[in-house]
Amino acid sequence: MPDLKNHTMKVVIIGGYGVFGALTARLLARDGHQLWLAGRQPSKGRALARELGAETLAVDIHSAPEVIFDVAPDVVIDAAGPFQHYGQDPYHVPRLCVQHGCHYLDLSDSSEFTKGIAEMNAKAEAANVFVLSGASSVPGLSSIIVEDLIEGLDKIDLIDIAILPGNRAPRGMSVIKSIVSGVGHPSQVLRDGSWQTVRGWTDRKIYSLAPGLRRAGYFVDVPDIHLLPNRIAASTVMFRAGLELAEMNASLSALAWFRHRWRLSLPDLAYSALYWLSKALYPFGTDRGGMQVHVTGRKNGQSITRTWTLIAEDGDGPFVPGITCRAILRGNVKPRSGARPCLAEIPRRVVEDAMSDLAIAIRLDETV
Repeated sequence: MPDLKNHTMKVVIIGGYGVFGALTARLLARDGHQLWLAGRQPSKGRALARELGAETLAVDIHSAPEVIFDVAPDVVIDAAGPFQHYGQDPYHVPRLCVQHGCHYLDLSDSSEFTKGIAEMNAKAEAANVFVLSGASSVPGLSSIIVEDLIEGLDKIDLIDIAILPGNRAPRGMSVIKSIVSGVGHPSQVLRDGSWQTVRGWTDRKIYSLAPGLRRAGYFVDVPDIHLLPNRIAASTVMFRAGLELAEMNASLSALAWFRHRWRLSLPDLAYSALYWLSKALYPFGTDRGGMQVHVTGRKNGQSITRTWTLIAEDGDGPFVPGITCRAILRGNVKPRSGARPCLAEIPRRVVEDAMSDLAIAIRLDETV
């Protein structure tokens, strides 16, 4: 098992020159890790690699992922995705990591992919490595905050999580596919103690993040919806996301209605059109976004509401999906060996410290 503590890690980032892979690479480069930016077209990553003092690595994870291990990495991070489209053998890479005695992390927000990774838990334990899926904003970061907020409560009535980026946040094709693939599709949600059906990009709610910063959020199926009820005895667990521009939210709401009404499936051309539309609208809106985790519960019979709010300025919000990976690889708290969804692996103080060099403000509120 590679030692995390006070150790510069050899890290391969699959999709390391993509939107979130590149931002994760920037964070890890600041911490002194030795990086390889891996993907099918390494020429796209060479400028970034030169800037960061990293290397590029040509690899197609769907045909010949074994190439990754030619550089003997300590950790492999999959930041490519979309994970819900990884085909019939989605866990080929993490299985290879276990075989090579290498840690594995990914930025999956796919419920099915993240839950399913536990199938290799016994082998990961035997190899003394961790294999953590969803080491991103959800469920990695969100579950850390939830675990902290519920401390000392006797009963949990509500867990409500929202991610609300600014419009100038970068969006690659995998991000577009991840968002749009769930729009209008039904999912089961724990609400008021029973499982109910909610369609993607419905159930609108307004969130107040800060004075003058209000955003609309819509239901999105993420791993938290399915994993947290098995971990925490809450009556309701909800997740929403929203875009800054009302026009984009309205378009996705309309798509949700049409897909539900006529069971539409989108061709690849439609994803491309939505991608270029998002590019065209990029100059509008702001680079200010936020994340909020809200818990309501009871302690000694008294109702208590706790809210953790993150406000990202100056375009630093898109770094947040890579923060959990960064915090884990700093080695202050080592995850135990095994394969599982990335749920509350490290304390809140550790993950917040990993944001300290970013234009991010965090506020914790409690009302009785």
